[in-house]
Amino acid sequence: MTSATAGPAPWSITRRLTVLYAAAALTVLAIAASVLYWGLARSLRSEDDRFVLAKARELRAWATRFPDRPDMLRNEIVVESAVPTLQPYAARVLSAAGEVEAASPGMERDLPSSRFPRPGAPRPVEWRAPSGRTYELFSAPLTSVGGRTVQVALDVSRDAQVLHVQAALLALVVVLGTLVSGGAGYLVARRGLRPLDGITATARTVSATQLDRRLGVAAWPAELADLARVFDGMLDRLQEAFQRLSGFSADIAHELRTPLTNLRGAAEVALRRARSPEEYREVLESALEEYERLTDMIDRLLFLARADTGAAALERQHLDLRAEIEATCEYFMPLAEEAGVALVRSGSASVDADPVLVRRALANLVANALAHTPDGGRITVTAESADSGAMVRVADTGTGIAPEHLPHVFTRFYRVRDVAASSRPGAGLGLAMVRSIAELHGGSAAIASRPGEGTTVSLLFPGTAPGGGRDAPDITAR
Repeated sequence: MTSATAGPAPWSITRRLTVLYAAAALTVLAIAASVLYWGLARSLRSEDDRFVLAKARELRAWATRFPDRPDMLRNEIVVESAVPTLQPYAARVLSAAGEVEAASPGMERDLPSSRFPRPGAPRPVEWRAPSGRTYELFSAPLTSVGGRTVQVALDVSRDAQVLHVQAALLALVVVLGTLVSGGAGYLVARRGLRPLDGITATARTVSATQLDRRLGVAAWPAELADLARVFDGMLDRLQEAFQRLSGFSADIAHELRTPLTNLRGAAEVALRRARSPEEYREVLESALEEYERLTDMIDRLLFLARADTGAAALERQHLDLRAEIEATCEYFMPLAEEAGVALVRSGSASVDADPVLVRRALANLVANALAHTPDGGRITVTAESADSGAMVRVADTGTGIAPEHLPHVFTRFYRVRDVAASSRPGAGLGLAMVRSIAELHGGSAAIASRPGEGTTVSLLFPGTAPGGGRDAPDITAR
């Protein structure tokens, strides 16, 4: 059995920020150093060019001033070349035939006339002599004195050395600046990311038994405030989900324990002594009722669990709500007649919804209303079009619900006290299923009630097409 080779570990944020800081500093310093080096080299070259051109003009002026005295020009060249200056140069005057009329001492050794540019070149050219020295060479015509040419050479080796030293210094500055910036970036990144360590430490303390820990918002930088807010919101939802799960588990255990205890007690009593077939039949019939109750409870719990996880798939169809209400009321008509309760259907609307779930919601609401409406009461089931969809209302004239219970009636296993004390109380899942069905369709459920005046439950199904109005006739069955 072979295992996949693990890839390289991802870089930490600190490492990434340090590299980014160093890269940014390297880029900026390299650009700055290049600009400085280019500016210095350009300045030195411009200065050297001006010097060479000035000397050429000066020698040309001497030749123009003393056209018949070549010895004066020769003396000028020899004397100027012999004087130590900050910028040593050499000069040569050539006749029209190319013969040397005057030249600085030793010039032929390093600066042959063939290396100079032709007269009339716009600027000097650079040349490296065999001796290793660097010169700027320039030629200018002496047109006013018989076609002679003056050649000027400037030793710029010192400039090259200066540029070399400056290049080394700038490279050192770039390297040291990059290293310093990287180190500073590391320290800044570590300090800037220190709040994340606090978030991590708080997150480590969160567990199933400690979901009340919160990060808060005021203690964190603005960049992390949203993260802290989202994290706290996640903890709020987790805490709520754990509490609901714990309560749900306890309620399930309690609700399942009652019928199981009844079944076990009935079986133990039946087995204590021999009984007649009729007595055993009564025990089995009682057990069958408990089995039906357990089956119904488990079915509802499974539906609610699928609805919570989004696994309850919808098969939408275009439904006539009036027809669905008619079918539901016809089903409950015998029970209503036996209880002396009138079932009234009114209104009309259409909806795109899952027919099975719509019928289940209607059946739960009508059954719940029948259980709480006394003899002579009235249950009205209404379908009507709304601005945002279709509305179904089930209103009864029953006992009503006290105000303190209304916020909790859609909670699973929640039962009003007087109903819970009845002989066959429900499991407290009917209204929870109704709300889940409405929410699965993107709608909502609402309830309004007053003790002694009845209860009205409203279901909104959004995105539906109008299919009638409120003026459809009422149909009352007794």
